[in-house]
Amino acid sequence: MVTPGQSEGMDNLRHVLLLLVQIANTISQDENTSCHEVLNDCDPGKLSWTRCYEGRINQCIRRPSPRRGDGLLLEFYQDEVDTNSDVEHTSGAGHFLHLPSEVLRRSTRTRGPPPSTTKMTVTVFNSSLFRAQVWPNETILGGMVLGVMVGKVAVKNLNQPVRMSFRHTNETGGRCVFYEESEDNNGTGRWSMEGCTVSRTNKTFNCSCDHLSFFAVLVNTDVFIDPVNAHSLSYITYIGCGLSLFFTALAIILNLYLRRKRSEQTMVVHLNLKVALSFLHLFFLLSAWWAGQVPGHGENGAVCQALALLLHYSLLATFTWMAIESFHLYLLLVRVFNIYIKRYLVKLGLVGWGVPMVIVIACALTRTYGGYSLQREENSGSSTGNATDICWIRNKTVSYITVSGYLGLVFLFSTLMLTVMVVKFRKVRGNSVRHQEKRRLWRDCVTVLGMACVLGVPWGLAFITYGPLPLPGLYLFTILNSLQGVFMFLWFLALTWQSCREKSSVGRDPSTQKMETSFKN
Repeated sequence: MVTPGQSEGMDNLRHVLLLLVQIANTISQDENTSCHEVLNDCDPGKLSWTRCYEGRINQCIRRPSPRRGDGLLLEFYQDEVDTNSDVEHTSGAGHFLHLPSEVLRRSTRTRGPPPSTTKMTVTVFNSSLFRAQVWPNETILGGMVLGVMVGKVAVKNLNQPVRMSFRHTNETGGRCVFYEESEDNNGTGRWSMEGCTVSRTNKTFNCSCDHLSFFAVLVNTDVFIDPVNAHSLSYITYIGCGLSLFFTALAIILNLYLRRKRSEQTMVVHLNLKVALSFLHLFFLLSAWWAGQVPGHGENGAVCQALALLLHYSLLATFTWMAIESFHLYLLLVRVFNIYIKRYLVKLGLVGWGVPMVIVIACALTRTYGGYSLQREENSGSSTGNATDICWIRNKTVSYITVSGYLGLVFLFSTLMLTVMVVKFRKVRGNSVRHQEKRRLWRDCVTVLGMACVLGVPWGLAFITYGPLPLPGLYLFTILNSLQGVFMFLWFLALTWQSCREKSSVGRDPSTQKMETSFKN
């Protein structure tokens, strides 16, 4: 007869035996699973698929040519390796891997003597498998992620790091990262630099990490600037903007003081352009100063958002008034007659200040303003990197459309108007006397350069910073445009002096007089 206590003990024994059988079946299933089936079994649609893959990939059966389904598994390599020797491997995708023997020994940690061999798996994945957010100006190098798994024990905090090389073409800035699953199970992981360092050569990014994981290189799609040149460009910008702010304000005061009724419309157009340019330099300096005073804390604050909006508005207003200046000079120099337009200045003011206002209001409704990192520099282990911060547009697409696209339209329009005016100018000058040719040529060059500066043509240098030689273009762009207020002030003084000097001269060239009058007033 079985007592109740004996019956309960037998039930517990059966549960234990059933659990052991299930564990044995699971192990047997893993050992009988083909390696090419592990990825599908772990369901890449789930957030935790990487843990499943790491736990099962070294227990599967290796096949000579595992399937590469749906383009997600780009390359697969698995082999038994000696735990007492360093291991090197080069993938067909151009990755070079160096594993120190410490990694191999620690991955087989057991109570008894460590085995002489262990299983190593190197896999190249399509980056679309990894649901992790990246910065708007970064992308995964080659769209590939390198997975490195050794043994059955997780390896981290290595004394001798794992070294990897990722081949690149023309990428300049990059960060070595690994995939880390989110602990709050929010559906996305993250790319982390913790425990990893990076160095760069002409053809490779060299990564060193103190653990094994899924590795990649995040490359900067923007122009990368080394710290020395970044600091130099920053100093040039701040000094140039400070000087331009001062001289633009001085030019506004002098223009108002020397105000004349003749060509008053032209003077008003000039004044609006100078006011917009002075606001641009002022809010740029304030935005950079505020972001530097509150790094990482005020990027979404009301002050930074307001400064970003005002900076964006000033920039668009400057571009708009440059286009208006081009249109106005075209009317003065080409269409000399029949140019009366009812409420001309009011209409120009609505366009010059109203169009930028509509754009920034639309951007503000999308909450696109805040702190922005102009440059994420390479470093030796920081998870964020050094940055040159400013209160600006956070959304890259909005910035491209409302700044680069808008500038492109203004640049094309201003260049077209400048070309038409220069052609018209040369036709009028065609009847000039030869012995004054050199003097006239010099004066013409100065006039055209002054027109180009006022019409914003140097802003077109922004587009050459994306070319094969971005750094010289950046220096030229920074110098010319940060000092634009200074150049406009010098141009104003030169024309005023020329007007006083030639006031009593007789037989002055009418084409030169017409050209300079449009700027003086």
